Amino acid sequence: MTTSGSASTGPQPNGQPGQVTLAYNYARFRPSEHPLNQEFSGPKIGDRAPDFRVADIDGAEVALSDLRGRFVVLETGCATCPMFGKGIVTMNALAYRFPDVAFLVLYIREAHPGENLGPHRSQADKTAAANVLRQEDREGRRILIDTLDGQVHRAYGSMPNAVYVIDPNGIVVFRSVWNDPAAVEKALQQAMAGGDPSQLQPGPRFAPPAVIWRILRRAGGQALRDVVVMIPLAVRNFPKLARDDVNSARDGRFPRLRKSPRR
Repeated sequence: MTTSGSASTGPQPNGQPGQVTLAYNYARFRPSEHPLNQEFSGPKIGDRAPDFRVADIDGAEVALSDLRGRFVVLETGCATCPMFGKGIVTMNALAYRFPDVAFLVLYIREAHPGENLGPHRSQADKTAAANVLRQEDREGRRILIDTLDGQVHRAYGSMPNAVYVIDPNGIVVFRSVWNDPAAVEKALQQAMAGGDPSQLQPGPRFAPPAVIWRILRRAGGQALRDVVVMIPLAVRNFPKLARDDVNSARDGRFPRLRKSPRR
């Protein structure tokens, strides 16, 4: 089914979500969900990527081990994450340029839940939210639906827009706490040519204001208000986010974030 078979995290006998599921699918975003000083706990470069088996958006089962022999690019995301939303077009173009690579989107909890796109309370909720990516954002990559309690997401570090490049033997050769499509492209080029992309420094960019507005408005007014409250904290911590860290992808520390150019 997934990387973990913990029965206590799933639905209870009365059909209601368990405590772990409710905590994972938080009703409102708070900065404490992703503290800046935490270590990125997902698999590191050189580790074997945790195997999993989940359904895709069309109901077909997918296991990571079934893709052995191919490079895999696995990105976490959701319909209420501006950082994910800003890269959809670029990542789909990348998938077109690398047709032999399996590009996967792991649909996780809502990063910024609101009145329109709230926390998932059933697997049907989660699948319906994932369909927003396909219908409104023209997401063409294969979308995998994580379990309601986020077992695969938690195994891969629990960040809202992480990305992993996994080699044909199932080994992580590149990762970034926040997706950087340009770095993913370089990592694929180097790895597929027999090189070592582990020293690439991800440099993800903040989502442009227009993307932030569009995605948070889609989520609902609550999502917009929660992000406005978070802005002072983000400004205070910008030096930490902007600091160069050449080992961020390898040791799990947060990489720098750059401002996106205005569009």
